[in-house]
Amino acid sequence: MNDRFATTDMPATKLIGLSADFYGGMSPKFNGPEVLGPLWGVVNSKLSEIGLAFSGRMIAATRPADSGEEGLLNQFVGLEVSELPADLNGLEVLELPAMRLATYEHYGSMNGLVASIKQLYGEVLPSSGLKQPTPWSLELEIYDERFDLNSDESVMTIATPILAD
Repeated sequence: MNDRFATTDMPATKLIGLSADFYGGMSPKFNGPEVLGPLWGVVNSKLSEIGLAFSGRMIAATRPADSGEEGLLNQFVGLEVSELPADLNGLEVLELPAMRLATYEHYGSMNGLVASIKQLYGEVLPSSGLKQPTPWSLELEIYDERFDLNSDESVMTIATPILAD
């Protein structure tokens, strides 16, 4: 297959963070960098204020926006936590259920992320024979210790739920 592609089981996961609506990379109204960059800044600032910034794995969970508008998505940016802090500092909680994921590693700067997402959904996933739940409802971007925003050697993982075998 592809050494950047794998499947894995993710346990139920709790995130603390915030969300915002944006137009995705497949939309002619794409505004991800203008909306999501500031969202990440606010989340990291709030996490810093409670002593949790850069303390673990960050996950961006992207879903269709509640409005149902074509191309409009909602992304929740959060820190994975095992227990909720006493003070959420205005952050919200998102609980992701346990799920089986298809994963695809993105190498390099964030400038190429949309291309990696298109490659996953347009080529890699269809040729794998794996099936996603329909309608599409979730994509994860997983940022762990391999991610460095300022490095072209950065690695992050794109993940999407798949149906169990």
